[in-house]
Amino acid sequence: MVLAVVAGLLWGCGREQKPAPAEPLGPHYRVVAQWGETGSAPGQFNGVQGLAVDPEGHVYATDAENCRVQVFDSGGNFLRSWGDCGDGRGQFRKPVAVAVSPNGEVFVADFLLDRVQVFNPKGKFLRAWGKPGKRPGEFASPVGLAVDPRGNLYVSEFYNHRIQKFSARGKPLAQWGGPGGEQGQLHYPGRISFAPDGHLYVADAHNYRIVKMTPEGEVVATWGSAGTWRAQFQDPVDITVAPDGSLHVADSGNYRLEWLSPNGEYVTEWALPDARGTKFQSPQGLAFDTQGFLHAADIANNRIYKLELVKGGKL
Repeated sequence: MVLAVVAGLLWGCGREQKPAPAEPLGPHYRVVAQWGETGSAPGQFNGVQGLAVDPEGHVYATDAENCRVQVFDSGGNFLRSWGDCGDGRGQFRKPVAVAVSPNGEVFVADFLLDRVQVFNPKGKFLRAWGKPGKRPGEFASPVGLAVDPRGNLYVSEFYNHRIQKFSARGKPLAQWGGPGGEQGQLHYPGRISFAPDGHLYVADAHNYRIVKMTPEGEVVATWGSAGTWRAQFQDPVDITVAPDGSLHVADSGNYRLEWLSPNGEYVTEWALPDARGTKFQSPQGLAFDTQGFLHAADIANNRIYKLELVKGGKL
């Protein structure tokens, strides 16, 4: 289901082949690879959610219902995995977010266990922190992770409607947010991402907007509203920023990716194939690699897409 199978290339004697669909002239996403299918074997998923890519191009994916993290090379070839279902060290109940620090450590957030675990790139457990609660260092369903250039970890919490900042060792440093729709407030936030210029972006899912912040939590700009039109959202669950500063939003309730300019202006969109009508909203996690390719987790079909950003001309 995941690997593209080319069928009907030969149409029989004397029949013309159908021409390939014309590629759009303006900016658009081009699929260059895809991998994964539903299951529990290596390379299969049962609820693929969070993504991260390290400097070597290795793709880390949280496989939520299989209680594990899987790692692939840049072409989608399976390399390794770790984790199983449980509450112990190196175990998970629902891993939904992953981030890689500048020193190569891998952070994984568990939505149900309310904790963050840290591993080396091979999956060796290093440390963990967190428990249910509202105080600093406690969590209510951590859903997003981002690491700044100094190695500090930022965690978005779905039910606490906030972001916490930690040292790489798990020391609480700051927090901000709170439930609501006013500036500085969040309403069931999704995942978070740092831009190349150092700003933090938040997918504020149930406020149907994207929030741009300083690393200290000061709001710089917001974009979006509820809807299905251009630069509108239905449950935006992830946001990532390209090397050129363009914004890319997992607009999961509309089953699409939206491409926005650095100022939040609509550029184009891509509807996920075979996603609408399933029981899951998709896409979920997004991550760029160092070559500028965007990776998108399609939870509806348990696959990962690798996408090229084609600039083209103006739409």
